Amino acid sequence: MSAQFEAPRQLLDKQTYLSEEWFAREKRDLFDRSWVFACLESDVPETGDYITLTHMNHPLMILRDEAGELKAFHNICRHRGCEVLEGHGNTGIAMVCPYHRWTYKLDGELRGVPNEEECFGEVDRSNLGLHPASVGAYKGMVFVNPSADPAEDFTTWIANMDDHAWPHDLSSLKYEGEVVYEMLCNWKVFYENAIDGYHLGYLHDQTLGKVYPSKNIWEPVGRNVVWYSTERDGQKSSNTLLTEQMTSGWGAGMVPGAEQANFPGVVMMFPLTILSPSPWGFYISILEPVSPGVTNMRSLSFGLEGSKGRYVEAAKKDDNNIVRLADLEHHPLESGNFQIEDMWIVEKIQRNLTSPHFKVGPLAAGDGAEGPITHFQASVLDHVSQN
Repeated sequence: MSAQFEAPRQLLDKQTYLSEEWFAREKRDLFDRSWVFACLESDVPETGDYITLTHMNHPLMILRDEAGELKAFHNICRHRGCEVLEGHGNTGIAMVCPYHRWTYKLDGELRGVPNEEECFGEVDRSNLGLHPASVGAYKGMVFVNPSADPAEDFTTWIANMDDHAWPHDLSSLKYEGEVVYEMLCNWKVFYENAIDGYHLGYLHDQTLGKVYPSKNIWEPVGRNVVWYSTERDGQKSSNTLLTEQMTSGWGAGMVPGAEQANFPGVVMMFPLTILSPSPWGFYISILEPVSPGVTNMRSLSFGLEGSKGRYVEAAKKDDNNIVRLADLEHHPLESGNFQIEDMWIVEKIQRNLTSPHFKVGPLAAGDGAEGPITHFQASVLDHVSQN
């Protein structure tokens, strides 16, 4: 058993799942200085290509500069704070704020100020460039960090991930859409559920199979962790019941040989990104903490061209592709969807956190059980100040 997962125990007080004050500390100490998925490299292939996004309260932009390098900045004009770029596209060789047309080079440096002499005399450009953020790319995925000086640089954060195989080059997959799960729980309650190997064979026996703790392997990769199942002949693999369904014809179009590949089924990228490779596609999910008791999860789906059998979300969505338990027509356990089953559980836990009788009991030991929970909580405490 990995040393990191020995003697699992609860490290976080229940108020860290309820407190507005603690949530504010998480935003300041963790989310403002941590890595999160932003886009694919193929979204910004050419000089001047850009994409904008919002991470927590940070409007950000990622672009390709004249040297072909990825750059990330806060999407805030240094004059009056207007968003400089909008949506995605190509900005040419410069970025122009639409408000007063202050102009920035692709390296973020302030280049031009209209009517500078008559309005300002002279503007000191040396400290008025766009605020930098940090950016890194891995296997076609682009990650951004709001901090120009992250607590952990990208190389440290992604270290040793190459020890784990992947089934696809993401550039070979087509984007299939996005679903947003609106969960009435603290983000940590969902994260801990996602890395709990003890519950899989019980809660998800009809959707993921009878994957009991002895069939699970969680492996630490720095602060990140990856999950394998050993249900098929004792070999590490990505999935269980889903593999049986694919080989019976449901997953026609999967990458050749993938049914025998030993790649992870879940990769938890601390603190907010979840990767789910499969033989027929790829899911990238981003947790978006809204408040101590509300978390959205955006799940992006990518599939093989011509695939007939990607996993179809068996959930009712509104016109904006948002899934809420309150909108379901049947009980969550009748959904046939493990995400819905997880939503049901984490919301039940969150409601009980306010009870004076709530207390976490002993955690199940072992790499395939609840050991990763302590690993995760220790990483939270490494970042978040106690005062």
